[in-house]
Amino acid sequence: MNRGKEENTSLMQRAELLVTGVVQGVGFRPFCARAALSLGLRGTARNTPDGVEIVLEGEEGVIDEYLRMLREESPSAAVVAGVQIRRAPLGRPAFSDFSIAASVRSGANERRVLIPSDLAVCEDCLAEMRDPRNRRYRYPFINCTNCGPRYTIIRALPYDRPATTMADFPMCPDCEREYRDPADRRYHAQPNACPVCGPKIWLADPAGRTLCEGEDALEGLVSALMAGKIAAVKGIGGFHIACLPEEAPLRELRARKHRPDKPFALMTRDIGAARRLADVSPEAERLLSGVQRPIVLCPSRGRPSLVNPGQGRLGLMLPYTPLHHLLIERFEALVMTSANLSDEPIVSTEAEAFSSLSDVADVLLCHNRAIHTAIDDSVLVPGPPVPGPPIFLRRARGYVPNPMSLSREAVPGVFDVPDILAAGAQMKSTYTLTKGRTLFPGQYLGDLEQLGTAACYKKSLAHFIGLYGIEPKILAFDSHPGYSAAGLAHEFAPDAALCPVQHHHAHLASVLLDNGSFEPVIGAIFDGTGYGEDGTIWGGEFLVGDAGEVRRMGSLWPFRLPGGENAIREPWRCALALLDEALGTGERAGTRKAEKPEAVARALWPAFAPRAGAVLSAMGAAPVTTSCGRLFDGFSALLGLCPAASYDGQAAMALENAAKREVVPDSLPFGVEDGEFVRLDWRGAARAVLEAGLPAAEGAALAGAFHCGLARAVAEVCSLLRDRTGIGRAALSGGVWQNAVLLDLTVRELSSRGFAVLTHRRLSPNDEGVSVGQAAAAARRFSIFGVL
Repeated sequence: MNRGKEENTSLMQRAELLVTGVVQGVGFRPFCARAALSLGLRGTARNTPDGVEIVLEGEEGVIDEYLRMLREESPSAAVVAGVQIRRAPLGRPAFSDFSIAASVRSGANERRVLIPSDLAVCEDCLAEMRDPRNRRYRYPFINCTNCGPRYTIIRALPYDRPATTMADFPMCPDCEREYRDPADRRYHAQPNACPVCGPKIWLADPAGRTLCEGEDALEGLVSALMAGKIAAVKGIGGFHIACLPEEAPLRELRARKHRPDKPFALMTRDIGAARRLADVSPEAERLLSGVQRPIVLCPSRGRPSLVNPGQGRLGLMLPYTPLHHLLIERFEALVMTSANLSDEPIVSTEAEAFSSLSDVADVLLCHNRAIHTAIDDSVLVPGPPVPGPPIFLRRARGYVPNPMSLSREAVPGVFDVPDILAAGAQMKSTYTLTKGRTLFPGQYLGDLEQLGTAACYKKSLAHFIGLYGIEPKILAFDSHPGYSAAGLAHEFAPDAALCPVQHHHAHLASVLLDNGSFEPVIGAIFDGTGYGEDGTIWGGEFLVGDAGEVRRMGSLWPFRLPGGENAIREPWRCALALLDEALGTGERAGTRKAEKPEAVARALWPAFAPRAGAVLSAMGAAPVTTSCGRLFDGFSALLGLCPAASYDGQAAMALENAAKREVVPDSLPFGVEDGEFVRLDWRGAARAVLEAGLPAAEGAALAGAFHCGLARAVAEVCSLLRDRTGIGRAALSGGVWQNAVLLDLTVRELSSRGFAVLTHRRLSPNDEGVSVGQAAAAARRFSIFGVL
């Protein structure tokens, strides 16, 4: 049979393939070449702006086997999204073997190739780096087709060395030979380099003067750190600030960075060192050891320290670059925190470092491989006890620019979706772009009120639009009139149709898309603040609907927000407002009730008590809110945990840290007011805290009871809305759902009542996901109506 097939030239074919997905920068073309050679196929593979084009000549059955290998055996970092095939009988053969051809560059608008994320250094490269006989012994930029920088060095598509920052480093003959050899692990590895031809490191002082280079620079850095100095270290996506996790350097670092309380991340030498510092679950170990290498929050084995003030968890990560491995081999762990000023982008160039870090770092380890796109470390919390995905606190390096799909299920309709630019939110800003039915969530950028962040937003957006030739026809943005994101994005889409999307609707749409869903849900959308359609500040909303439209059918019981945004940094203000509302002191006729909040202030927050009277007097003029984030802040202050905060989320994190995970019978009494508009009433819980005595002796138990009571109340509200709508699916989104304790309890409560529960899987529930929701809402509206 096989002999007859070999002799039957009618079964010989020419096949032309276009493979789309994450297929450039992940060793895909070398894999294609090795697979073809192993099967005796002839032809070529080349990068194009659309993907990888493959031409094959050979037997029909052998080509079928090749297609199977493409789908099932491609490199682990590759994602084959689609394979277009055109076959024809083979006439005169055009090839004598299989090779990788020169890439095709085009100005065409249609570009379907997907950019790979940066990959942690692989074990093969580490073994070579540690081998004294290897020519790359202790070389800090060793890489191959399976690892190394990708997203951060790409200037243009298709992904080839001349289109990356490695274009500045012509390969030496040895590297060139590896690059051309199909049997070599570095076959067409674009960042390929060695000590002879590749990037180099040097150590500098804060004024930019070079102190030493190469191995001496590494040894100088280690010596400085061991002496208690603070260093800036350039990595893949930007600089880190490093120091020993000891009291003296930590105190100095906190003083220099003006960061008194916010936790620092630790890089540990290996997983064993991580286990000695924290309780590392199997899921946490999987995340820590994955190719993305995020920061993972794990329960600390020791008491809170200057690394993690007031927190029961440590942010841990493993080394992910060769340079990290060379540095950390002399330490059990090092503080490695992003080199940036508060809420601004990470520093990524030497010029920026010498300008902005000279007052922070004693020495700076630099290198001359340029970072084209700066990116921060991702931060995750392992999934809670109820089986589920990890919670993204920050989606960045290792996960960006992984795309998502605007599938026919999620965005049905007969209309083609035009290119969309979604501007995102103001805090924790991101943008999102769409091309066809592919959606590209941008990376975490920071607070757009900072000029540096706004500039980074525009630079990153321009880069991404240029890479894919995107021409936005729809601009989706937050309906808040004061957000600058819409104006920044409008510069890139001046003629686009405008699509405002209410903030909490965007949250709901994002969790639906994150689950590939389109059916209506009951959404519990809990966050800090968002502009409400009635002009008040929303943040604890029950929305019913889908990505296209929603109805607001319930919320938290409203309260005042004295001082507006000042209440975020001074949670005692929120606590006063909660007491003012819970005790019914609106009349303020000199009654004992009217005096109660001031008495609480004197007992709990003596430093702020002199200001309490003025705040209470002005309470009637303060804006109204239903914010669950501010509810957490207020209860944290009531329990004496965090009356004043130095960073966003500190008070809520303190409340979560104090809570017990177990479902306890003694929940705080949250109520539900069942009317035409449902209210989740927290006032009984506030009164119960007062009755427990102040300061609360059982703060941890009350914190746990707060979480448990709120979770049960959320489930009760969702049950009431299910009775009215017939919808049996609940969705949880918004920054409050980063709280693993509340998320776990609420998912349990909803599941026990028969709900199918949707939570975020690949996106953060916080405002990073808002741009994705805006894009999904715009796509959904257009796909149904053809217009906005």
